[in-house]
Amino acid sequence: MFVKTEKTEEIITKTIKYIKAGYPVHFVGPSGIGKTSLALQIASQLNRPVTIIRGHHELSNKDLLGQHYGITKKEIIDNYIHSVYKREQVIKPIWVQGQLIEAVKHGHVVIYDEFSRSLPETNNIFLALLEEQVLPLYGKEKDSFIPCHPNFSIIFTSNPDEYAGTFHTQDALLDRLITISLDTCDTEDEIKILHEKTGINEEEAKEVVRLVTKLRSYGKGFCPSLRASLMIATIAQKASIPILAEDKQYQALCLDVLTRPVNQSFPELKNKAVQELILKELLKKGEQ
Repeated sequence: MFVKTEKTEEIITKTIKYIKAGYPVHFVGPSGIGKTSLALQIASQLNRPVTIIRGHHELSNKDLLGQHYGITKKEIIDNYIHSVYKREQVIKPIWVQGQLIEAVKHGHVVIYDEFSRSLPETNNIFLALLEEQVLPLYGKEKDSFIPCHPNFSIIFTSNPDEYAGTFHTQDALLDRLITISLDTCDTEDEIKILHEKTGINEEEAKEVVRLVTKLRSYGKGFCPSLRASLMIATIAQKASIPILAEDKQYQALCLDVLTRPVNQSFPELKNKAVQELILKELLKKGEQ
């Protein structure tokens, strides 16, 4: 379930305008803030089929376009006439179609998730696709390119360059995208999202958000992410754990979910020191 807020409504409205005008959109922001969910919501409003591509360092043009994969063998034996024996063998390579082919042919909305985790040379194929509206093909026996369907559109998502495992995106590609920076949602929106997505009441949502927001302030402002808040709220609701600072089960849940992301802000600290910090902030119930 996607929870709409005033901020996301504004982003959705303008993104749909950009896409309908023929421009690809790029959502960039920290992990866990809902870039992919937002892209899926936009795709659903466009009412077109969706193709999702997950960026990673091993993704190649073969995955996107297709490749020969094995062979098929057909053998015909003709012994209809007793004294004549004929044997015919046909061997053909098997062509496996890549993820982009159907999307380009039939006008899908492509969501290229975490595209900056793919090698820049893999992403070069999008230059021709976005500029010339054709998809070049390599290695196929027929057709050197596929023309873009007029309804074809694409939404890219990525983390900032400083994230581990990302590659710097070539300027030539970024110049063809409308980049929209997404930050962590404000406190009221985060409370609304937790309440509507998990079913916890507003007071409980406020308590989860209070803790996570305070811990977030120690780092770069986005870690722990909204994803951590949702984990705590969802597990507490489904496991009937009271969202009370003094409750031992709730304390254990918060430590399990939050220790790793908080440790990213304090890499020099051991886990015990990080957990002491979390507990200290957890017990400051009522502070904003």
